[in-house]
Amino acid sequence: MCAAVGLLSIYGSVQALLEIWRTDQLKSIGMVVPIICFALILRAWRSIGWVTEGSWWGFAVLATSSILMFLRDQMLLIVTVNKDWLLQLPPLPLVAVIYATGMVLLFGGKRLLRAAWFPILLMWAVIPVPQTFSHFVDLPLQHAGASVARGFAHLIGAKLSTVDLNILFAPRFGMFIAPGCDGLRGSITLGLTAIVVGYVYRFRWFIFAPLVAGAVLLGYVFNLLRLCSLVVYDRIAVSFPALQAHEQLADHIVGACLFLLAAFLFFTAIEHLRRTPEDVNAAPPEEKPSRGPVAVPYLAKVAAILILSTVFGLEAVHTAHVDAMAVKSAAAPPPMPQHIGNFSLVRSWAEGLVDGTVVYVWGEYEAPGDAPGVAGTHVSLGISPELGVHDAEVCHIARGENPTWHGQIESPSTQGPVDLTAATYNDGLTQKLEASTVCDGGACRQYSQTSQHVTLVYAKPHRGLPLQADATRPVPVLLKIETSDTSSPVSSIEPKLAAGLQEFLKSADLVGLTVPYSRR
Repeated sequence: MCAAVGLLSIYGSVQALLEIWRTDQLKSIGMVVPIICFALILRAWRSIGWVTEGSWWGFAVLATSSILMFLRDQMLLIVTVNKDWLLQLPPLPLVAVIYATGMVLLFGGKRLLRAAWFPILLMWAVIPVPQTFSHFVDLPLQHAGASVARGFAHLIGAKLSTVDLNILFAPRFGMFIAPGCDGLRGSITLGLTAIVVGYVYRFRWFIFAPLVAGAVLLGYVFNLLRLCSLVVYDRIAVSFPALQAHEQLADHIVGACLFLLAAFLFFTAIEHLRRTPEDVNAAPPEEKPSRGPVAVPYLAKVAAILILSTVFGLEAVHTAHVDAMAVKSAAAPPPMPQHIGNFSLVRSWAEGLVDGTVVYVWGEYEAPGDAPGVAGTHVSLGISPELGVHDAEVCHIARGENPTWHGQIESPSTQGPVDLTAATYNDGLTQKLEASTVCDGGACRQYSQTSQHVTLVYAKPHRGLPLQADATRPVPVLLKIETSDTSSPVSSIEPKLAAGLQEFLKSADLVGLTVPYSRR
């Protein structure tokens, strides 16, 4: 009960994990990891006689991690490496490991910590694969799966389109090999199962390693069989058009049957290994239970967890109220000003997600040209009415759009200097400069530190303590300026775009513009 209630102390991280599991099918298997780890911890606890030699150091770990998670939710702290790998500090898997460590140490003590080392470390698998895994592994496997399916279709005499990932048996009938069709979900599921089973049955390393590798390979091979089976179905459905409407249902049925067959083969191999005594380590001798501590210290630890959870639970309620107010203000955003200095409003619009979340409210501004008939500088100003502290470059990197330049820009404005994290992009049609900042407490500040391979993007914490009184929320701001000149090097384009952006900001009052969105 304490482990469940204590999740309120890291509410922001739990919410972020739930969102990842709900929206990312490749990582959705991570939702069962905490349940498995909890069961394995109880199994380890039973093996040492349910001793309750807990240490208050566990509570110190939980309290410290709760405060760090609170600060993490209040600020921006993101590291990118070579623009291919990024994470927000501290990463969510580390949070899960620290939380499990604190709970085990608080109630079970060092003996339980030693006995349950595996399920504690397994909590790292709450996110089974990192974000960059898709770029380096997922996409190549997607194309490999499409090649196998296409080759099998040619083998059975089907005439197909020439598009790589589309396998069309008729002009409007066929299948698209999406990233989710590459078999990774099945491979990850069987791989994690093999890791847990190998630990429970205490296989030696020379059995454990091939078991995990074989499980991952089995999942991928059976996915190729699924694709080939679907090719056969589509080939038949060309002659029987009534079957074409049930292609997705057939895919689900075939995939489920093949996965069950793969699982049957996997557990058959496990059962064979269990019956070979020389391949299994002897179970450790069960420790004799020691006399546990008196009830008062144990209940004191329970009370400490309840108090910690209450504080951060109220903070969660406070955050939910703030988010509700932000959504309400986003429903009726104030109009963008018609003029900012010598820049005039050209158009305004709202950018949102399919779930109705308003990401940015935009206004595009244009300055007079240097001569009649010559277009002036265009600057787009975006204000986020709902998002928390946010870095736009992270979204670009997650979509595989790497910046050609990254740096810091400081610009004067009517309310003092504005610090922005900036990056340039070249898509072959335009070169653009994007600069982001966070307005809060009468100032707009966001910072970055860049070396040759590592970039650190950060913004100051909005509040220092949970439930600290505050009348405003931080509001992310994004500015864009672009040019159609894509051939010039970024070293010459970036200063020109930065100068145009600074000219716009010189007459802008970002603090005043974000006030209607910052009120709680």
